[in-house]
Order: sequence, then structure tokens, then C-alpha cells
Amino acid sequence: MGSALAPPAFAGPDDFFYPTRTDWTDSHGETNLSVFVFNDLNNNGAYDLGDRAMAGIATGLSQNGAPVSLVRSNINGFANYPASSSQGSAPLASAGMYDFEVFVPPGWRISTGNKVQSRTLVAVPGSNAGLGFATMLNPVGLARYGFIRGTYDFPEAGTLRLLQNGAEIASAALTPGEQFLWPVAPGRYDLEIGEVQHSVQVGPYPVDIGAVNASPQAPPAGSVIDFENMAPSGLQKVPNGYGGLNWFNLNIMASAKAKGDVGYVNGASSGYNILYTSSGHPATIYADSPFDFIEVNLSLAWPEAEGETLEMAFYRGKTMIARDVIGLSAYGPITYQPRLSGVTRVEISTTHNWQAVLDDLVIRLR
Repeated sequence: MGSALAPPAFAGPDDFFYPTRTDWTDSHGETNLSVFVFNDLNNNGAYDLGDRAMAGIATGLSQNGAPVSLVRSNINGFANYPASSSQGSAPLASAGMYDFEVFVPPGWRISTGNKVQSRTLVAVPGSNAGLGFATMLNPVGLARYGFIRGTYDFPEAGTLRLLQNGAEIASAALTPGEQFLWPVAPGRYDLEIGEVQHSVQVGPYPVDIGAVNASPQAPPAGSVIDFENMAPSGLQKVPNGYGGLNWFNLNIMASAKAKGDVGYVNGASSGYNILYTSSGHPATIYADSPFDFIEVNLSLAWPEAEGETLEMAFYRGKTMIARDVIGLSAYGPITYQPRLSGVTRVEISTTHNWQAVLDDLVIRLR
């Protein structure tokens, strides 16, 4: 066996300022041992390209069944538990077996099969904390349950059918104004009642299609406004003309700029910038010429307002042509997919003036 590496071979008069440690018996510092939580967007049970860190997820530490500490994941997805053999107040202060648990938000599930992870903490003399894991924790993936949600908006009761590849997979007898929700996997679907058919594309997020009626749908293809080429300082009010539209009371922001507001991080469905309603007050998107409003990803900035609702009102000139109310979450987006044609103004407001987060707006200019 070879000998240990020697200190640097070249000595100098300033070596006093760059000491080499020789006593490794004591540890007086602290380090974070972390649970990493991510949004498993492709639902494959692994943290890989395209997945995104999740903020604000509650995790717990326990030993022998007794709770020790509860920590939420930060904007980078890490729930940090301080470890230190010299600081008795640290939640991980002594060697032993510990359990780390992730508490799942409503509408989500663990995709990686490790809701609870048991790990042995061992003494590591000379390390910063004096303690370390025998085996590191694995990333914990959360996957959101997919669904198609909407409101039956025909004047008479009827049966709405859900089709995929021409085959019926669900149906419901509905009355005017009644809401429906069908669990689905990602893919293309058709809603059918009589001669009326609406197509729906479900991606990594659940879809709310708003009111389903006899009005024709806009084509599914359009231009994606992802807000990534703006806000060089991290925050910018949207200028008129951006994306070919006009904007009122809407800001573009780097999702990690407002620390602690976990919905900005979780609401970014691509890149790092998001759009939000300034101060949570009503906002407007409008244009001189009609445009098609195809879809947008919607979420909520603040977990304190979990369950807040958003109203989207659409106008053609002075006439309101559609109005939908969508439930929001700070833990991930829902894709709102109304596919409305000939819109000139969209009014956006939350019921209790909490900030709504928007990303990946898809429109078609005429």
C-alpha cells in the first residue's frame, strides 16, 4: 500500500498563513444534510433532464418514531437539516438511525417510491460536522395526477363523451353549468356531444378547458410567449408590444428573485422567468386586432392562499365572449386551454387579490 500524500513540497516564508491540518480529532462546525424534492415531469421515477426542483414541500425528520424537526424545501428543492456533533441544538446531533419523510400535497403522488427514507448517521471525526450519512439520501420525485376539467355550457342537459383515438373512455350526463373532471394520462383527447367535438392536449400538467359549448375552437398551434428574453435585472413591467400584445399590470420576473414565494419557482413551466399579476390586482392583455388565445400555464405565487381562484374574462370588442374561473395552486401549474378565437381583450383577476403566476402563453396573431 502507498503512503499518505505528503504536505506541499515547496516551503516558503508565508506558510504560517496557509496551515496544513494535522489534528483530525475534533469537529466544531455544522453542515446541512438535505432531502431534495423535484417535480417529476416525465413521471419516470428518476431525476433527469426536464425535471424541476420543487419549493415549499414539507418534509419531516424523526427518530424511533418521535418527531425531531420539520423543514420545507427551499427554492432550489433542498430541505436542509443541520448536522453537528458539537452543537446540541442541531436536529442531527448524534449518530444513529433517522427517518426522513416527504409530505405530499393534495393532487400529487410520490413517483420515486421513497416517501420515507431511513438513513444511518455515523461519526466522522475531523469532518466539519463530525457526522455524516453512511449512505446519502435519494432525490424524491412528486408527480401530479393528470386530469381534464371543464364546465358543461350547453343550454340543455346532455351526455358528454371523452374519446381517445376514437374510443370512448368515459362519459357523463351533465346539466348546464355543471363541472366535470376526468383523470387522464398525458396524450390527445376529444370531448364530444352530438356533432360538437373539442380536442384537448394533456401534457405534464392537468388541464382546465373552461366552458365547453358549441363555439368553434381555435387551432391548437400558435406562438409561445415564455417571457425568457426580458427582465435582465430580474424584474420588469411588461411593455406594450411585447409578443405583439399590450399588457397592463403584469410583471416579468426571474422565478427565484422573490425568495420565500415558492409559487414563483413552482410556477415556472419553462426556463426561469414567469409573468405575474402585480400586487395581485386585476390585469389585462389586449390588442387592436383580434387574436386567438390557445392556452397558458397558471399557478399561485403564495402557498398562504392555496386554493385561490382566478377569473379569466374574454372580450371581442365590448362584448364578453367567455368567462372561466380556475382554481390555482402554489405547488405547480394547471394548463388552462380554452382555445378561443377572435379575442381582443383578456381580463385577469384573482378573487382575493393574491398574485397569479403565468407562463408559456400560447396565442395566434391574425
